[in-house]
Amino acid sequence: MDKVKKYLFALLLIGLLIPAIQNRIKFMNVKPLYGSFNVEALPKYSWSSWFLGTFQPALEVALDQNMLIRPAFVRLNNQLNYSLFNLANAKSVVIGKEGYLFEEGYINSYLGHDGVNEGAIKLKIEKAKYVQRELEKRGKHLLILLVPGKASYYSEYIPDRYLSEGKKTSYYDLFSKHLPGSGLNYIDLKGYFLKMKNKTPFPLYPKQGVHWSSYGATLAMDSIINYIKYDFKIDVPTMTINEIDTPIETRDSDYDIGDGMNLILKMSHNQMGYPKIKFDTDTNKIRPNVLTIGDSHFWTLIGFGLNKNVFKNNAFWYYNKIAYVAPYKEAPVNPYNLRKEIDSQDIIILLQTEVYYNNIGMGFIESAYSLYKNNW
Repeated sequence: MDKVKKYLFALLLIGLLIPAIQNRIKFMNVKPLYGSFNVEALPKYSWSSWFLGTFQPALEVALDQNMLIRPAFVRLNNQLNYSLFNLANAKSVVIGKEGYLFEEGYINSYLGHDGVNEGAIKLKIEKAKYVQRELEKRGKHLLILLVPGKASYYSEYIPDRYLSEGKKTSYYDLFSKHLPGSGLNYIDLKGYFLKMKNKTPFPLYPKQGVHWSSYGATLAMDSIINYIKYDFKIDVPTMTINEIDTPIETRDSDYDIGDGMNLILKMSHNQMGYPKIKFDTDTNKIRPNVLTIGDSHFWTLIGFGLNKNVFKNNAFWYYNKIAYVAPYKEAPVNPYNLRKEIDSQDIIILLQTEVYYNNIGMGFIESAYSLYKNNW
């Protein structure tokens, strides 16, 4: 019994010393955590902070966050919570049925649990119609993209606890009611994806990712190109899929929620397809100047080369707050240059995923409406 106690004490002592040893000699290759974290700097010592009792807790937090072995302990804790209790130690992540991962906001948007305001949507559509008419007077086009959310695509895997209140009227229901016949240019990618579900060779949304899959993004990009070509009558370069890679592991953003959970073991996933795309290089094709305002779903299309090969420029306003222009230098969107920016474009695309349907354009429609209405 005494030997057992000694061994247990020795193991405990080693466990306590491992963080200090790792900080000193880095004997383990510790994989950093995925995501964005605020790491506190070591506080500066002073007599006042010591006697006020603020230095000690600040030092404790800083030492904890700066331990080189900390990511390994975090992953171990997260893995135990997931494997034993089916819990996710990640902000807003919901573990659905059969291991499908969601972000909670998309579930609430699909179910209509996010405070739907029909009057606000009707006003938004009227303002968008006015902006579209003003753009058309100037030979320009407005295009709205309704991008689906993962919860809509995989609604059968939403946990039962979210379904107790039932499905209410959602923002998508309102747009489906008011957009047809409005005269606005739009592509209902959500409706298209739902029609294509179980008909495509690869999933349009991944099991452990929040964004559309590479295959799904390819279908969306093809829809955008065809709309511009046939509805706007602009002979833009077309795209073709040469082949589709089917690797064992996921690529791109197809595992971004899974990465954010910071586990030790990777979860099982569906077989995904990764298209290799070829664009038309005919120099007689027209490459319009396009400004896209939207969320992170557009990054996948940029990665596939939509801006580079189909559009003439690379303008992307992320959430209508951060402007990315070739060569993707980041700068705040300047509202005072709005007329100049609009005048330099041929097409303005408003790309919204379902969780942001309540704010189509993310303020652009209202700003452009005021610009033209007040003749700024």
